Amino acid sequence: MTNTEKPPLILAIDDDHDVLRLIDHYLTSGGYDVITAETGTEGLEIADETKPDLILLDVVMPEMDGYEVCTALQQNDRTSNIPIVFVTIRGDDHDQNSALAMGAVDYMVKPIQKEVLLEKVILHQETANRWKQLDNNLPTQHESGSTRDFAGFIDYFVEQHVLSKEAKQRLSEVTSSEIYSMTADVGISGRVVARYIADYFDLPYVAQVEPDDVRLGVLSGPFCKSNHVIPVSETYGENAFVLSNPFEWKLLDILGELLNAEVKPTLLVSEPDTIEMMVAFTTSESKQTTVDAGGRLGKFAKIGLEKGAIVSVADSILKKAVFERASDIHIEPKQFNCVVRFRIDGELKEVYSMENDNGAQLISRLKLVGGLDVAESRRPQDGGCGIVINKRDFSLRMSTTSTPNGESIAIRLLEPYAKPRGLNVMGMTESQVNTSRELASCPGGGIVVVGPTGCGKTTTIFNLLSTVDYNLRSVLSVEDPVEYQIHFANQQQVNEKAGITFEALLKAAVRQDPDVLFIGEIRDPHSAKIAMDFSSTGHLTVTSLHTSNATTAIARLERLGIDRAAMSESLIGVIAQRLMKKLCVHCREVVPISEEEVRMLSPFTDQVPTQVAHPCGCPACNNTGYYGCEGTYEILEFDGAVSEMIRSGVSIAEIRHFIRNRGDYLISNHAVEKVKDLVCAPEDAYEKVLVEEIKLKGLQPGNSNAGVSISSAGQAPNQTGSTSASKSTASILIVEDDEDTRNLIVRIVQDQGYSVGVASDGIDALMTLNKDPYDLVISDVEMPNMDGFQLIQVMHQKGIELPLLFLTCREDLEDEERGLTLGAVDYVRKPIKKEVLLLRIRSALRRFGFVIEPVECAREDIVASSVGDGETVDVS
Repeated sequence: MTNTEKPPLILAIDDDHDVLRLIDHYLTSGGYDVITAETGTEGLEIADETKPDLILLDVVMPEMDGYEVCTALQQNDRTSNIPIVFVTIRGDDHDQNSALAMGAVDYMVKPIQKEVLLEKVILHQETANRWKQLDNNLPTQHESGSTRDFAGFIDYFVEQHVLSKEAKQRLSEVTSSEIYSMTADVGISGRVVARYIADYFDLPYVAQVEPDDVRLGVLSGPFCKSNHVIPVSETYGENAFVLSNPFEWKLLDILGELLNAEVKPTLLVSEPDTIEMMVAFTTSESKQTTVDAGGRLGKFAKIGLEKGAIVSVADSILKKAVFERASDIHIEPKQFNCVVRFRIDGELKEVYSMENDNGAQLISRLKLVGGLDVAESRRPQDGGCGIVINKRDFSLRMSTTSTPNGESIAIRLLEPYAKPRGLNVMGMTESQVNTSRELASCPGGGIVVVGPTGCGKTTTIFNLLSTVDYNLRSVLSVEDPVEYQIHFANQQQVNEKAGITFEALLKAAVRQDPDVLFIGEIRDPHSAKIAMDFSSTGHLTVTSLHTSNATTAIARLERLGIDRAAMSESLIGVIAQRLMKKLCVHCREVVPISEEEVRMLSPFTDQVPTQVAHPCGCPACNNTGYYGCEGTYEILEFDGAVSEMIRSGVSIAEIRHFIRNRGDYLISNHAVEKVKDLVCAPEDAYEKVLVEEIKLKGLQPGNSNAGVSISSAGQAPNQTGSTSASKSTASILIVEDDEDTRNLIVRIVQDQGYSVGVASDGIDALMTLNKDPYDLVISDVEMPNMDGFQLIQVMHQKGIELPLLFLTCREDLEDEERGLTLGAVDYVRKPIKKEVLLLRIRSALRRFGFVIEPVECAREDIVASSVGDGETVDVS
């Protein structure tokens, strides 16, 4: 340093006055200017005013610790390019990982040693000089490299895509810095564009960058952010950089000159979002959280429990979830670790794991953000908050529950301010779109959107309501919670803590007398009755319901206390949907159809395709073979014929048989069409849609199965009493935790020719129902792990619409009322009487579409002792 040069300015922030005096003494004697601060707040003010060349930052400080100070420094444009060295009391990997995860360039261990201090300061003085030089040489936004190279890429890109004339014209005029934004406007993702750029230059494509692989201190955050470039470890190559725009030759020249690279840099290509995940910090307001670097956790999973580190990990998970298009985040403690899973395209995928202590801290952080009681971990809680990620507004719906291994949390990610995409974009055919619009334009009547949990019912309703002429009609909603902001609607949200209940809002909504009422979900007899009553008085009512298809919605409403006459008068249509994964268009494999796939599809179409598509896997879809989801729909219009059948009490099976025979476009037809169009794989269509339809077809006339004397509704029974080709076996699942009672019921039911399955509790029953089809469930109420009430609720959530009989030994009516409210078709009291049990089984099966022929049963006197707590089961 010459006499005319100004000495470097070092800012030291530490709450220990003696440490500050020692640092000041060592650095001043080394020719540096030193300024000190004893609190994080004071340090931030000094850094903003003086812009020091280097900051030495203590980790453990009162009020505002080093991690929080570091985050604030990096969020300030004036201080974001100042290198930070953490000062910590420990020198193990624990503190090093924490420091580097927060964005520091280095760390130093107390007690302070003069030689180490001066060595770090000299090293990172060079880092500061390099960063300043980089900032002074930032390429301007529209400075691009070789026009010939970019023009050649545009020609290559256009050849690979079917684009409109307008899109081709826009591409011919775009600059290299605008390529990602322009292609996004025409529906081509940044991931796809980056892959084509990599192919054009014959460079490697990187789908994601691990935090462990980023070389810290090489480039400043602002430089990386402005130029979409990050330096990565030697595992990618010597002097390797990941960037999104290799057309910027000036950028490459600057990197080579300033890094004194003797070897030409190794280049890799990724989309801007991947790079921004590693360098961008997005700050929200009020009850919102800060979201920063994403990617896989890597060393984050081993970070200690310091406040700032946990904040960083939580933010990273949220950012990664958005980047991966996740709809839900599940954080679940297991016996030996805590796992983080994302629901992507309808399926859960494990993405991170961490120690259980870290997982508990992570859940506490998210509970704090969501306004939940952090101290309460035994009782379930619900909450939520708003956040901003990459300039997009999200709403988080949080739900916690207690497990044997600790508290778990599920988070639903919603974009409340998203624009309606259009029903056709969601997967409807043109005919279905037109029918839906006609229903929404009706002055009155009820529209029910049905399907299992998570299939997109609310999204469909949101897009359906966007077709309503709000200039002429008033729209009011009752939701729990509000998922989408409908700018022309008066939306009401449940707030149990404030005493604003779902029932109270429904009553208030009716008094408002809107033209259109949107009820978030029919959840009980009360909401079902209001929906039917309101729609029958000249108002349009739109709501949702958990069930499998359009016709079984009738049975579900019956169980909620709505008689068929009221349904036929009130409803104008039911829209049923399922969510199916879309094959990745970049890697799907088109192959000749197999014999097994022909057997899957042939019951539903006379024109089985000769070729089908299978998932393969590529970087664009993270090697899953799938990218995105699409709805599969059917719409049941309540015209004169259907309304009359419902009013007359015709069975669900016969109604479905009728609409199939008259040529209605059912959900099975739509699923097969998506297979023919190579949008979905045959196996996915079969598992998600067709297998359920096969079960329903099994209830129709003409299906032969041996077994109990049962015939479909509306068909004359065999007069001889023998089993005929028109009869089928009813399959019954017995759910009972007491082995003696379970065996007794199995014997009674099997003696009548029914097919029987068994389960020991609610969880076992759900696993069985997912594997095998059943026509009736008989379940005990009181069971370990999952009782009968929980079982029926989960069945409805999963769209498993089967009649359920409850068994109970209680004399009071409280349980019976609760069970019937939840949708049970009947109750059987213990001790069990054989004839009563059989009569109620037959009654339940009739309500679900079977007509039972009288069968002579030998009377048996069977008594099982020691059932339950000494209870005697009388079946005489």
